[in-house]
Amino acid sequence: MREKWDLDWLIRIPIAHRGLHDKSAGIPENSHAAFERAVKNGYPIELDVRLLRDSEVVVFHDKSLERMTGHQGVIKDYESREIHRIKLLDSQQTIPLLIDVLDDIAGQVSLIIEVKNEDHRVGPLEKALWQRMSSYKGKYAIVSFNPFTLKWFRINAPKVIRGQLSSDFHGERLPFYMKFLLRNLLMNHVSRPDFILYDIRCLPFWAALRERKRGLPLLGWTTRSQEEHIKAMKFCDNVIFEGYQPPVLSRDPY
Repeated sequence: MREKWDLDWLIRIPIAHRGLHDKSAGIPENSHAAFERAVKNGYPIELDVRLLRDSEVVVFHDKSLERMTGHQGVIKDYESREIHRIKLLDSQQTIPLLIDVLDDIAGQVSLIIEVKNEDHRVGPLEKALWQRMSSYKGKYAIVSFNPFTLKWFRINAPKVIRGQLSSDFHGERLPFYMKFLLRNLLMNHVSRPDFILYDIRCLPFWAALRERKRGLPLLGWTTRSQEEHIKAMKFCDNVIFEGYQPPVLSRDPY
C-alpha cells in the first residue's frame, strides 16, 4: 500500500470530469479547451484514453465517434493524422492526442487517466500509454474498470498509482458472475489498487466502504451538483465532478 502522503494529491481538490467542459460555451468534454479551463481554475483533470489504428493514444471517451462528432465509425479505426480534422460537437475543438495534452498540461495539475479497453484485450493500449507516461514529470494515476489493466501496470510499471473503478454495472453486457465480482471489488487481489473510484449512485455500498476502512482513499464519480457533492462527501474522500464548480481550497466546501 502507498504511503498516505503519496496519495494526498488525490483527495485535496475536486477533480474535473473530462476537463472543465461547458457545451453551451463551445468547450466540449476531453478537449484542449476543457483542459486549459481546468488548469486555469486549478482543478485536477480526469480524462479517457483509447488506442488508434496507428498505435497512437487518443483522448476520447466513447468507442463510437457519433455522439461527440456526428461522424460514423469507431475511433480505433482512425489514425492520428485523421482525427485532427474531426471537430468535437459544435465547436472548433478537435480530438486531442495524449502527447499533445501532456505537453499542454506539463504538470500544472494532476491527472486521472482512465484506460478504455472494453474489448478486454490487455496489452497494446497499456504499453502505448506507458511509453508516453514514463517520462512525464507531473503527478498522475491510471484507473480502469478492468482489473487486468491495473495488473499490467502493477507488473510492468509498479510505481504508477492505480485506481480501481466500479459501479453496479447495470445494463452492461457482462456475465452475471463478472458483474458480481467487479461490483463487490472482489478482483482487487488482481489489480491491487491504491485507491477506489465508485459510482456515487451506488453509495453507500458496503464493498466500497470496506476498502476505505482498509485504508484506500475512496473517490466518488460523477457529482453533477452541489447537492450531490455534499451527499457524496459523507462517504468519500473526494469527488470527480462536472456541471458546477466546487471550491478548490477545501475538501468540505459546502
